[in-house]
Amino acid sequence: MPVLEKVIDEVPVAGIQKLTLIDFPDHIAAVLFTSGCPWECRYCHNPDLRCYCSNPHISWNSIKDFLKSRKGYLDGIVISGGEPTFHSSLPELLKCIREIGYKTAIHTNGFYPHMLQMIIEKGLVDYIAMDIKGPPRAYDRITQCQGTCFPVSKSINMIISSGIKYEFRTTYHPSVLSEEELIDVMEAISCAGCKRYFLQQFQKKGVRDEELVKNYKIYRLPESAVKLGKDLFPEFGIR
Repeated sequence: MPVLEKVIDEVPVAGIQKLTLIDFPDHIAAVLFTSGCPWECRYCHNPDLRCYCSNPHISWNSIKDFLKSRKGYLDGIVISGGEPTFHSSLPELLKCIREIGYKTAIHTNGFYPHMLQMIIEKGLVDYIAMDIKGPPRAYDRITQCQGTCFPVSKSINMIISSGIKYEFRTTYHPSVLSEEELIDVMEAISCAGCKRYFLQQFQKKGVRDEELVKNYKIYRLPESAVKLGKDLFPEFGIR
């Protein structure tokens, strides 16, 4: 196997969604899902992708064949997860996808700002979507991981100042995030300069947390948060 292809195969792509119209705005895209994420968010809908070793991985040759076969139908590729910035070979994967002729987007939790900085500076990404889990004081609780706040804050500021198109979004479930905490998130991200923000309803599909699933219902987003979102952000929506 050529050295470059070997390096790319170190990014563990565990699945492909062949079509999406929402994950890369204004693009007809596919999604590559990578394995590996250090966080344990209770409402994660891809928990099988947390562990690097628990999923069979799709080879780069197979991915490349798929991408070439979809030329003319797709114009963008989204790298999601798991957490794609967890992998040191992500820049090589993005570079090869772009050389085939696609624009690229990343979905990230922002825990690895050094990787975000690298792909931004190298011009390897056209769109970044970042999840904001909660206010700083709640981050370690929600992610069940220590030391998350500082790197996440660094990623937020980096994305906003990058000049790249972006979105931030927060998933709401009252057992995970209180209304007060949600308001704090929105005010903080607005003060940081965010212009495009979404509130997301909790979805039970794929979630392993039995308490969240057992007590599932479609919670109405707090009216105070919806009103605030419309006031704070030039681009605001609900999913």
